[in-house]
Amino acid sequence: MKRLITTFFAGGLVALSLLGVAVAGPNEDAKAAYQRGDYATAVRLWRPLAEQGDARAQYSVGWMYENGRGVPHDYGQALDWLRKAADQGFAEAQFETGVMYAHGEGVPQDYAQALVWFRRAADQGFAAAQGAIGEMYQRGEGVPQDYGQALDWLRKAADQGSAGAQTKLGFMFQNGHGVQQDYGKALDWYRKAAEQGFAAAQFNIGEMYVHGAGVPKDYRQAISWYRKAAEQGFPEAQSALGWLCANPKALTRPVECAVRGQFPPEGPAFSAPPPRTQTQTATSRPGESTSAIRLQEQGGTFFVPVLINNSLTLNFIIDSGASDVSIPADVVLTLMRTGTLRSEDFIGSQNYKLADGTTVPSETFRLRQLTVGDREIENVTASVEKIEGSLLLGQSFLTRFKSWSIDNRHHVLLLD
Repeated sequence: MKRLITTFFAGGLVALSLLGVAVAGPNEDAKAAYQRGDYATAVRLWRPLAEQGDARAQYSVGWMYENGRGVPHDYGQALDWLRKAADQGFAEAQFETGVMYAHGEGVPQDYAQALVWFRRAADQGFAAAQGAIGEMYQRGEGVPQDYGQALDWLRKAADQGSAGAQTKLGFMFQNGHGVQQDYGKALDWYRKAAEQGFAAAQFNIGEMYVHGAGVPKDYRQAISWYRKAAEQGFPEAQSALGWLCANPKALTRPVECAVRGQFPPEGPAFSAPPPRTQTQTATSRPGESTSAIRLQEQGGTFFVPVLINNSLTLNFIIDSGASDVSIPADVVLTLMRTGTLRSEDFIGSQNYKLADGTTVPSETFRLRQLTVGDREIENVTASVEKIEGSLLLGQSFLTRFKSWSIDNRHHVLLLD
């Protein structure tokens, strides 16, 4: 299964911290402010509590600095506050401190230190930290590669319901890493994670149905699972769905392949700060012309969500070396089948044959509208890419702005 997706705990799985039983006072007021998106007020209310030594407030202030919510991005301040909470034994802060060392945020990248902090949280039974340690042993980061240790730690997290750990265990059983290859157990673990809405697991189940790995080959089942992941903005699922829907052997109906609308940004569960790598929202501050769009990371590659013709959202790679916006042929066919792209949108008169034999009027076409964050650009030239190609946001879109840049530190696209 050449495209099977794994989960990288130390690469961005951030724990959600539930701030305990609700009690009247500044802490509860801060939680309420956070929930309604008033981050500046939340920080203002949390800070005095943090300065008084409240570990949960210290963690929350640190997270806000780490993610630029209500305060400027500042990894130094983030780490200072997280360490205060971590030194008090607050597991969420210990885990997040480990993540910062693993990422090299505010400190030199140091897997050994990351492991120290992950262990402190894991010893308290914190599932995300247990999963992170399992991932480090599986990949050999900061420790010798040891599948046995990886399985032990991942099981601890999976037994607590961690969808990421369940997906990783499925991957290890699927590929025989440290265990005898067992498709049945792989599918069982994937289903546990998929039932929680975990996109990578949903995609992997789709892959198993496509290839008949442990289950009868079933394209419609594959499409059903791909759709679940694609509707969450999972790029591999979007590409796989386009490929499969373009395959006449799949015997699909257009409604089965349609993935419409923009998946809403993931927000906090109750009062918890959300995972910093998952948000898809864009911001444009009053009085400023620059929009900052948070990039998404998948497997070490950063993507930006793009809404096409106000109908379908796909994840694109920003590529200033591409002259046009580029869309693979299988995805173009899906856009046509769902009505997002019409025959009159194609430019020129020279026919172009797609990989499945379908003929379109031209290699180039016009996208009526592309929306990135709060910026809408009309009449953008795009080109058909090879079926194995990537979705690229090229110069035909980027040059429509006065300036653009990528903030590598904070992983955001800046459009002016």
